[in-house]
Amino acid sequence: MMPVVFRIPLIGKDVPGYGLMMMIGFLVSIMWAARRAYRSGASPDVIINCGFVALIAGVTGSRFMYVVHYWDHFAHLGGPIDIAWGVINVSRGGLEYFGGLILATVCVLFYLWRWGYSLRWYLDIIAPSGALGLALGRIGCFLNGCCWGQVCDLPWAVRFPAGSLAAVEQWRDKAPGAGLPEELLYFTPSGLAIPLTRESLRASPEEIAAAEAAETGVLQQLTALQEQYDQATDSGVKQHLARQRNRLQSRARVARSQFADIRAQMKKYNLSVEEIHALAGAHRSLPVHPTQLYAFVAALLLALLLDAAYWRRTRDGQIICLLFVIQPVTRWLLEIIRDDNPHDTLGVLTISQFLAIVLTAAGLLGIWALRRQPPRSPRATLWEPPADDTSEKPPGKRTQPSR
Repeated sequence: MMPVVFRIPLIGKDVPGYGLMMMIGFLVSIMWAARRAYRSGASPDVIINCGFVALIAGVTGSRFMYVVHYWDHFAHLGGPIDIAWGVINVSRGGLEYFGGLILATVCVLFYLWRWGYSLRWYLDIIAPSGALGLALGRIGCFLNGCCWGQVCDLPWAVRFPAGSLAAVEQWRDKAPGAGLPEELLYFTPSGLAIPLTRESLRASPEEIAAAEAAETGVLQQLTALQEQYDQATDSGVKQHLARQRNRLQSRARVARSQFADIRAQMKKYNLSVEEIHALAGAHRSLPVHPTQLYAFVAALLLALLLDAAYWRRTRDGQIICLLFVIQPVTRWLLEIIRDDNPHDTLGVLTISQFLAIVLTAAGLLGIWALRRQPPRSPRATLWEPPADDTSEKPPGKRTQPSR
């Protein structure tokens, strides 16, 4: 598990493993699809445009489905601003693949239809790269610690560190052997126990000291400003000071929340950062199936299979239909041993299993419908690098009959 791969020098910005693998997956998949398009006589420019459409729609659809599915996790974050930030913050994961697949497919279909390109041909070109992007994205899931599996005793089982999503969920479910000492449990003013977050557990002594110094500085400014406000007699001055005080109070709340859980535990138990880190290092999740790696292997094999099938297809549209048939089946099987999704659909299924049935049915229906279509899409036209084209249409559209 590596939620943060490295920190960018000078600007001090963390690069999350999840986001990094999403970026790598996008770039590699687009390059592979563009190469496939070039070799088969299609337009690489169209593929690149479809890639950006799919990226935006895929992330949006995946996040939307996750937020709807787990809305109760966001409803308790606080005020509207806190909830809004929680919804758009994907740095800790929280994407559901089928939501992205559905919205990305719809948006790419609209783009191809809008500009008159062959839907069946270009979707076939994209399909293997979609599976490859999923494979690399699952490596990001493994680095992030999401999408974990059920407890097992297999030799290749993995254990995630304290503060990880798997460890926290096992603690909440009171799984045998998943208990935590009080030093690693932050008790809110209402008495609710919350395990220390992984961000706090990986914070350095310097970062925690900086957070404490920032809070102290803001509180000192707030005290001084309050004294000025109490001494002021002019109403205009008091209004100006009141606005400044409100801004400082907001900054104080933000500063107070920075690593608040681990700072509270340090004071409560008189422990150093290093001592809490050492204590956390001795408590990991129970061994679980590395379902993220299973999914990586399955998606990678599917990508290679679809690519090989593309060059042997007998009808345009076969490859995208194969993707819709095969990938949901592998997802269904993985859902059986995953432990992060509740069986809250129809009483016995996870939402992903339900959508897997729907998409597999859609893929089979598509294969049946293709038999009523000509083998080659009428809109499938060979592409040549554009010369000086001043038309309004995107470059790369040609009217030569394809082979």
